[in-house]
Amino acid sequence: MIPLLIGLGVAYLVYSNWQEVENWLKEFLPKLQNALKETGIVDYAAKLFSSVEGNVMRLVHRLYYKENGKWVEKTTVREIDESEVPAWAKEGLTDKESDVTDRYEKELELTV
Repeated sequence: MIPLLIGLGVAYLVYSNWQEVENWLKEFLPKLQNALKETGIVDYAAKLFSSVEGNVMRLVHRLYYKENGKWVEKTTVREIDESEVPAWAKEGLTDKESDVTDRYEKELELTV
């Protein structure tokens, strides 16, 4: 179920613009947290990472959770044309991936 949710999220983001990325994150993350709780997965963590390469911003969501006593990592990647990205989201980014979890939690008022 979790891979299906992540796959659907990636497919949706491929065809969206930045405003839709924000809306998706605001809707997806609480639903994901609820889905994890419903399946009995209580040990989990999530982080957002971002980088800018050329004219493309790369946003990576990494979900870590325990399944059958082992930690699993699921990654969702979205590449967005830099012209669609607001200044606050690309501020301070380089070509090296950096953790932007706190910035997104604050700006979008959500928990990653």
